[in-house]
Amino acid sequence: MPRDRDDQKIAVSHIGSHARLLAGPGTGKTTTLTKRVRYLLLEKGVDPHSIAVLTFTRAAAYNLRREISKELSEYKIDIPYISTLHSFALRQLLRNSEIVDRLPLPLRIADDYEERWIIQEDIKKILGLDGIEDVKDKFNNLSSDWQSLKADEEDWEKRYPEPQFLGAWQEHREVFGYTLRSELVYQLKRALEQNPDFDIEGPIEHLLVDEYQDLNRCDLAVIKEIVERGAELFCAGDDDQSIYGFRGADPEGIRRFPEDYNPHALLELEYCRRCDRRIIDLASFVADLDPGRIPKPLRPVDDAGDGEVRILYFRNQKDEASGVAKLCRYLCEHGYNPGKIMILLRSDRYGAFSNPLKEALEVEGVPVAVKADSPLDTNEGRELFSILRLSTDLEDHLAWRTLLQIRHNGIGKTSLSEIYKFARREGARFYEALCKIEKAPELFPRLGGKVVDEMRKIRELTSEFNSYAKEHRDFGLIGGILHLAEQLISDIEKRDTILDYIQDMIEILGVTDLKQFLSALSTSMGDTEQEIDPDKVNIITMHKAKGLTADVVFIVAAEDEYIPGRQTGEKIDDERRLLYVSLTRARHLLFITYCSSRTDQQMHTGREVGRSRRTLTRFLRDSPIRPEDGNEYVRGLLKSKAFE
Repeated sequence: MPRDRDDQKIAVSHIGSHARLLAGPGTGKTTTLTKRVRYLLLEKGVDPHSIAVLTFTRAAAYNLRREISKELSEYKIDIPYISTLHSFALRQLLRNSEIVDRLPLPLRIADDYEERWIIQEDIKKILGLDGIEDVKDKFNNLSSDWQSLKADEEDWEKRYPEPQFLGAWQEHREVFGYTLRSELVYQLKRALEQNPDFDIEGPIEHLLVDEYQDLNRCDLAVIKEIVERGAELFCAGDDDQSIYGFRGADPEGIRRFPEDYNPHALLELEYCRRCDRRIIDLASFVADLDPGRIPKPLRPVDDAGDGEVRILYFRNQKDEASGVAKLCRYLCEHGYNPGKIMILLRSDRYGAFSNPLKEALEVEGVPVAVKADSPLDTNEGRELFSILRLSTDLEDHLAWRTLLQIRHNGIGKTSLSEIYKFARREGARFYEALCKIEKAPELFPRLGGKVVDEMRKIRELTSEFNSYAKEHRDFGLIGGILHLAEQLISDIEKRDTILDYIQDMIEILGVTDLKQFLSALSTSMGDTEQEIDPDKVNIITMHKAKGLTADVVFIVAAEDEYIPGRQTGEKIDDERRLLYVSLTRARHLLFITYCSSRTDQQMHTGREVGRSRRTLTRFLRDSPIRPEDGNEYVRGLLKSKAFE
């Protein structure tokens, strides 16, 4: 057996104690977790229903579910429960909903669209705030208190620094009957600690946790509770890849594992099967800048190539975009699939960086994709999605509010505010308030008739969908949705885009019925999830590249003004790790670009807002790779036959 397979075999077959698997980028963590599940099921005879595998993103859960299904395809055996931590939390809370007393029931998770366009917009208006960013900051602070467990402190609500905001939000959630995704794990933690009758599905004997370094204090507390109920913990991760500090993730969690769990085993995967040697060398240089990291080698496999790494400087963003586009065109002409090329950006607010790159790539005739909003967040997609919600629960308050807000019905923002105020006065939830108006429309002479008409139309759509889905069960979950989409969406191109997305999500989420689909989609980590186009050069932010890989990676705008940018203190460590993760997305070719000057919209981004001067990130200034003139490099490359 090759040296790089020995470490996997040891990790796969470990049994009898808790274990931490340190697995650097490309070292085969997913394969190891897959083989471990197979080992537990086939070699140790463990009941699949007593195994739980928890991941951080729906993409990671999908990949594990797919690989484990392949591994067990020839055996008549169920695969274990595999999900994100947030989906797991919701599942357990739903299972114990009769004894959950701190959340509006029935449990309903507000998704990203509803948080942004209903909840945040309403709170902004209620509090009389000027900008939506103020509201987002307040919700981020609230989420931080859950993630850091500050909300556990005595009299937290009484001492909350913004009681007006807290009161407005709590009142709003009662009217609309929702729970925020960011509080799910915290509410599970409280329920586990405070109610001995809270029943975890399983019971779980073997708990496998992926990306352990991405867990915050609250997440870690939930894992601890499950372990204390008898589960053996096997966690995998890498403190060098802890990049979600903005949601409270702390690499100290994986570093403290030996103190937190006894008895324990410390396992490692050392051999990177993804990156060529020069890419590993540069990434290791960046990782070693952190004096607090767990020392660990990242070695290339014996047959790894040398690879190519270049740090290219340009005069300004126009030259940079043109240079990157010409390089992409050259690579595509010399055998590289556009879908195997990825361009990473530290940030991209208002498309400040992606738009110039996209335009330059289009000029060069290179197919390009920029991560866009979900097609379910368009008016057409949202109307379809809300009708689906009502088909499973006619009293879904957020779905009713969404439909009244986006449909062409003459019901505007002022009318919606009137309905909300009426619900508050009546001590009713939103749908209950609508029903009261429906029964006595004369109470609202200007509004009542419109509400009555809209409610009739929406109920008819919902009822017709349910009837069709029941009569055509053989068509599966997508069949009924297709029928509804044909009724609601006349634009065939938009309809196909929405349906393709839904079909993909059904597969990725591994669901078989509509209720599962709706709840799983709502609990996905929307701000960290990534969707890429397999046939185009993809431009995405560095955080969304986690878990992805490409033959060629460009890290654009690798400047100190962005990496670490405005961050100070421990947050600088997050930025260094983010760069490390981005470097290790590349298999063979890695191009890092920066400019000496940024003008126009880009001049007003980063740490030095309003100043054009830019410099290479501090994390690469002393690296073994010397910067070179990007324009000269591109001109020289176009004359050569390199990379063929």
